[in-house]
Amino acid sequence: MSSSTLAPPSGLTLVARRIALWGLSIAVLLPLLWLVLSSFRAPSEMFFHAGRFAWGLVVPEQLTFENYTSLFKTTNYGRALFNSLFVAVTAMFCGVILNAAAGFAFAVFEFPGRNWLFAFVLAAAMMPFEGIVIPLYLLVDAMGMIDTYPALIVPDLANGFVIFMFRQFFAALPRELYEAARVDGASWGTIFWRVAMPLSFPVVLTGSVMIFLHQFEAFFWPLVAAPSAERTVVQVAIAQTMSMEGTAWGHLFSSMTIASLVALVPFLIFQKYYIRSNVMTGIK
Repeated sequence: MSSSTLAPPSGLTLVARRIALWGLSIAVLLPLLWLVLSSFRAPSEMFFHAGRFAWGLVVPEQLTFENYTSLFKTTNYGRALFNSLFVAVTAMFCGVILNAAAGFAFAVFEFPGRNWLFAFVLAAAMMPFEGIVIPLYLLVDAMGMIDTYPALIVPDLANGFVIFMFRQFFAALPRELYEAARVDGASWGTIFWRVAMPLSFPVVLTGSVMIFLHQFEAFFWPLVAAPSAERTVVQVAIAQTMSMEGTAWGHLFSSMTIASLVALVPFLIFQKYYIRSNVMTGIK
């Protein structure tokens, strides 16, 4: 390899790269910025600049909280936000424990058909949800759980991708670690809780974020399984701002802004652990 290949890029090249990255970032974030700023736009100004390219197309002439106050006063959005947070947080805590236990079993125990069963778990995770919604609805209905919180939480507790991450992490741990604990008289339950789980902290955080976002952004299943207003979730409430009669644009922009910010918070907090655990899943 020549020395010119190893030479660091020149200052002009670095400046060009940074300008290109800034331009790409602005292009990606501009629609989100427009959404957030439009949620503070007065209803009378909503489409005032729609027919021309002007600064007012992005930045409102006058900022107002009218869309947000009206959203919570005249719609069921507050209840929907509570429902989504309750379902997502409950599924997050229960799902992490369930998926971690499954990943631990696949990584540590030898039993007939283990590889085939693990392949089935991964295949089920890749299956489009629309392909199982009818039998799932019939099953949930037979159990008497339609229009209840369990109907929104239980079907999505098991997550094939989270099981895969836990399985990869636990399989990468030295086998001697488990054997030493067994020699000391620890049960497999104790090993799971006191040895394996504390070491898998980055995977726990990553799995928590994945399950939380999956549940918080769910739309199709909550629409089918929880039709009443008392069980409406955020994504369904956002869709309800649009109807055949028209669209409440102020409510649409404000509700989408709140939902986006709530979904973004856990990822921003735990993003470094998310990246780290994704790298760890490729160890074995």
